[in-house]
This record gives sequence, C-alpha cells and structure tokens, in this order.
Amino acid sequence: MRTTTVWHALMRAPWRFLCGRWPWRVLGYLLLSAAIGFVLLPVIVLTVLLLPLWGIVIGAIERRRGGILGFERQPSGHVALTREQRHIWLSVRVSEAATWRETAALLLDVLLGWVTLAVLFFQGFALTALIAIGATGATGEADVRLFSDIRVIVGPDNWWPVIPIGTLLMCVCAYVNAVLAAAQASVLRMLCGPRQRELTRNVERLIQSRAALVAAFEAERRRIERDLHDGVQQELVTLAARLGMVSLELDDLSAQGTDIGPARGALDAAQGQAEHAMATLRNTVRGIHPAVLTDHGLRAALDELSDRTPVPLILDVAEFGRLPASAETAAYYLVTEAISNAAKHTTATRLTVRAAIEGDALAVTVTDNGHGGANEDVGTGLRGLRERAETLGGRFGIISPAGGPTTLHMALPILSERTERDASAAR
Repeated sequence: MRTTTVWHALMRAPWRFLCGRWPWRVLGYLLLSAAIGFVLLPVIVLTVLLLPLWGIVIGAIERRRGGILGFERQPSGHVALTREQRHIWLSVRVSEAATWRETAALLLDVLLGWVTLAVLFFQGFALTALIAIGATGATGEADVRLFSDIRVIVGPDNWWPVIPIGTLLMCVCAYVNAVLAAAQASVLRMLCGPRQRELTRNVERLIQSRAALVAAFEAERRRIERDLHDGVQQELVTLAARLGMVSLELDDLSAQGTDIGPARGALDAAQGQAEHAMATLRNTVRGIHPAVLTDHGLRAALDELSDRTPVPLILDVAEFGRLPASAETAAYYLVTEAISNAAKHTTATRLTVRAAIEGDALAVTVTDNGHGGANEDVGTGLRGLRERAETLGGRFGIISPAGGPTTLHMALPILSERTERDASAAR
C-alpha cells in the first residue's frame, strides 16, 4: 500500500483536504521549521567551524521529520563504522559527500526557517486583524484604517463579511502552507537522503567487513589449533616418553629383585591418564580447526573425517583442487554439523556427501536416510551454518520432511577469490 504524503493530499478535493488532518500537520511542520531556523542562526554564527557536525545532526533530524508530512524515513548516506573504527569517526565523516550535503541542508534550514517564520507571522497578523475588526464591529461602530489611506467603517450592520473573508483566508493559508512545507521537505530529503552509489558502497563495505571477521575468526582458530598441536600436545608426548623411560627403569629394578608393585601401579595410572589427555586434546584440536583441512584441503579433511565418524559417510567429492580457506571451512563444518545431528537426533545409518564446482560456486549437499523433521529454529547449529553462508555471500538450504530424508545444501562463491589468488601467485 502506497504511503499518502502531503503531495497526494494536495491533489484531493478541497473539502477533503481542508476538513482533514493535513492543514494541522502542515502547520506543525512549519512551526518546527521556524523554531529550527530561529535556534540555528545564532548557533552557526557562534560555532561556524562546527558546521559539518551540526549538519550531521540536522541530517538525522530531517530524515525523520518528513514523517510528519507522510514521507518515509530515509536511511543514512554515511558509511557505518564498527566499534574499532570510532576513533576515526571525525575524519571519515568530514571526507564524505553526505556530510557536506547535510551542511548545505543546515544552511537551507536556516533560510527556510526564517522565511517560514515571516509567512506564519503575516498569516497570523492578518487573521488576528480580521478577528479584531469583526469583534469591534459587532459591539459598535468603528473607523478602521486598513493600510495607507484606505479606511473602512465597520458597525453592527456590516461586520459579518469578516466571516467569509476569514474563512477564505484560512483556506488559502492552508494551501500555501502545504505547498511551502512539501517543497521544503522534498528539497531537504534530496540533500539529506543517501545516493544509490552510497547505499551500494555501504552494502559492499558491510559484506567485506563480515567476510573479514569470518576470515579473522578462522585465522584465530587455526592459530589456536597450531598452538595446541605444537605446544601442549608436544608436552604430552614428551611426558609419555619420560613415563616410558621410567617404566624401563622399573623393569631393571624388578630384575634385581626389588618390589615395584606400588610404583608400577602408579606409573600405569599416570600413563593411562597421559594417553587419555592426548586423545582428548586431539579431538579438541580437530573440533577447533582440523590441521588436515589447512594443509591438504577439503577432500583430504573429509576422507579423514569419514574414518572416525559415528555415522558412515559416502563421499562423492569432485576433483577441484584447493579452494579459498573460508569456503573449505564452511563446507567442512556443514558436514560435521550434519553428522552431529544425524548421530544425536535421527536413526540415520549413513550420510551421502556430494561436493562439486557449479559455475562460480562450491556446492555441497549432505543427505541422510533418517526420519527427517529437522528444524532450523531449534538449536543454533543450523542457524550458524546459514549465517556463515550468508556472510560469505552464499546460500544455505534445508529440506527435511517428516519421514525423511534430510538434505542440507550450501553454495559458496569461490570464483573471484580463486581468480585473485591465482593472479597474486602469477605475479
């Protein structure tokens, strides 16, 4: 349904416009314009160096104030900044064209505010004068000087024409005010609203920021995985080796006839705990980010995953070489989430994984033979897959009718990233 604005209201029949709410909404808009112009004039004179900042404030007000006249609220033309970028807020805003358009809107607001103030003053003066003439004539005869040498004598017998004249004046003022307010709002919306290229740039910047966050997150996961693998895991390996050496020394003592029963029991317990800790750490490292995925790619990671999954995997993965790390990671976690859901929530006895390059995207589909009924709104795993795919500019879908099967599908764009990587390698 199209929103009714003051321009649409002006095209209505006069009685519909004049007897409705629009004359009062227009009057409220103009009174606010006059107040803004009256307040801003001394402000900009005293703080002329802060005009761009005041312009940003006025821009935010004007994008909302048009709602009084039925206009939709406008988005900002400014680039959205993250929390980490707040320290450069001023330099970014001063360099934006939107800021200087809003500064022009500020100056126009001052000019139009005073024009509006003058128009409303003369309208109010004329209506007040008519009311005063009518009131004077109704109570007695009076010689009224209108302007210059034009005078009129008003008395009880001829004061009544003031009523139709005043009514006609109010109707004319209503239309004048509506045109003035509509024109003012339209010009200010043009100055304070975003340009299409600014909206496109902001969307691109948002997509790049989200993709950069995903990349940074994955890089941090890989760093943690390496630190655990090369640090804690190696320490546990060293500990196991030393426990093995202690076991050999106990064997020597046993050969010499020394009772090593209690020591052997404690050593065996320590070795068991060390092996358990190593197994737990290996599983944790794989959950954080499997090293095989970083070193050898998606196909090798899926092959390794199929050897230890609780639900048998049938892999149908095309030969497509290495892909962007973000795409490989998203595809890998799609498969692990499908395995986890199948093992916990279904009676599935196998999963089929298909991965291939389709056009400029990596398409991955995982299908189980369970009873279906998977719901994206329950839990966070499937929602997390959708968010990851959308962040990378891809798509995620789920089909899970009652009775099964459940199919998860993800398509991730890879062509541009691969092209840029190949070009960098060529250079």
